[in-house]
Amino acid sequence: MLARRLTTARDAQRTLMSDLTRTLELPRIDSPTPTSGELTHRAAFVEPEPTTLTIPVVGGGETVVLGEPEPGVRSIESLSLTPRRAGLALTALAVGAFATGANEASIVALSPTIAAGLGVPVASVGLLATAFALTVVIAAIPLTLLTGRLSRRLALGTTLAVWTVGVGIAASATSLGQLATGRVVSAAAHALFWGVVAPTAAGLFAPHLRARSVTRIMVGAAAAGVIGTPLITVAGTQLGWQAPYWGFAVLGVALTAALALTLPGKPPAPDPDQPRPQTRGDLPSLSAFLRVLAVTFVATVGMTTTWTYIVPFFTDVASVGTATVPVLFALGGTVAVGATLGVSRFLTRHAVPTVAVGLGLLTGAWTLLALGLGWSAILAQVLQAAGWAVLLAALLNWAMRHTPWRTEVGASTYTVTMNSGAAIGPLLGGLIVSRWGLPALPLVSLGLTLGAAAITAAVDRRTLRRLRVPRHVRMALEARRTLAARRREFQRRTANATARSAGTAVRRAGGALRGHVADLDTLLG
Repeated sequence: MLARRLTTARDAQRTLMSDLTRTLELPRIDSPTPTSGELTHRAAFVEPEPTTLTIPVVGGGETVVLGEPEPGVRSIESLSLTPRRAGLALTALAVGAFATGANEASIVALSPTIAAGLGVPVASVGLLATAFALTVVIAAIPLTLLTGRLSRRLALGTTLAVWTVGVGIAASATSLGQLATGRVVSAAAHALFWGVVAPTAAGLFAPHLRARSVTRIMVGAAAAGVIGTPLITVAGTQLGWQAPYWGFAVLGVALTAALALTLPGKPPAPDPDQPRPQTRGDLPSLSAFLRVLAVTFVATVGMTTTWTYIVPFFTDVASVGTATVPVLFALGGTVAVGATLGVSRFLTRHAVPTVAVGLGLLTGAWTLLALGLGWSAILAQVLQAAGWAVLLAALLNWAMRHTPWRTEVGASTYTVTMNSGAAIGPLLGGLIVSRWGLPALPLVSLGLTLGAAAITAAVDRRTLRRLRVPRHVRMALEARRTLAARRREFQRRTANATARSAGTAVRRAGGALRGHVADLDTLLG
């Protein structure tokens, strides 16, 4: 009997020790220290900085935003492309960016020759810019969604074919209505091209080459302002306004064939095991985002009000020679590219002050242009090119910091707002020209630019301080706070469970020992 009681006591002791030292059976909680798999999964949803690129063209700009850390899902055919074929495809896309950008700006460069050739007022030609911008606003998102399941070869090949038809209609136009039809057709293709060209370029190469691939596309768009617009102006003056559009048509045929031969033929198949990456602004705020949109809209209206009719202003008001206009366009395009590259370092910490700088440069440009002198027009061209480039880059960065939705939704909203302003500006400019003449245009643009500056100046100091913290720093701090909270919760739950387990074990052991003592007393008594 004594041996049996002693064995019971030893079993109780072992039970006490095992209850104190065993693995705690806690309700599921994530590990307080992220594993490599967690880091990979988290990186799919939190990206330090989306790829945002914007290149100004005459009177407008091309914008690309890629918010996901992976450039979409690459198809098997994309992975099997030879480096040479992928490089040729990227070159064709860059040339397409050049062609579409130059075509968009062609109305600004050719407005006097088109008006003279068709026998219509120059204000009527400005309506073509409105038609182009409105078509982009209406067609961009629906066409991008409609072609989302198609292969890149089919989508972009068809897009360039439709674009070629549009510029061909414009080239053969004998009336303003036919020219407008051609512009609308090419604008619809333009909208789809810029909706899919960046992810297509990114998907041709490995993920770490995404930014370099998209940058090459934007180089093509930049060349539209530096080289394309001056060439269009010279060709339109020397050969007639239809000549540039015939050139676009020939280039469009070549690009359609090149893309059909180089791009992969199968659409990328989404991986159901990999959630789609989503990026939001690091300071999401609907009111702040609406402020950015307001500045974008007002500034774009002010820009396009004058710049749609800048060639007749140069020649008729500022007495700039016709031969000098292409040189001014080339100068402006070069300055714009240089300003875009130079301002990039300041965007992560000083988005709003950079917007103010861009608006200040535009204010100086409109003031100089209003003087109506040759030398002031040249200086105005330089200030306008620099100011517009700085403003576009800063506005896009500012908008992406505050977008309350996914990056692609915020970028689409920003683009629609900008193109809406580009549609209203030519209408307003045409009305001003018909009533008060060309000299009144810079004064109206000056007033609108000052209005955009007033909206920008109303940003509160707290928001400015928060924007000074770069996006990647803010998101790293947020991840650190989340990790610390997880560790505290893990420790709290572990401590509580340990205390409960220890108390239960002590009670069990105590009961067993009391029974054993009672048996010993009985035996010895």
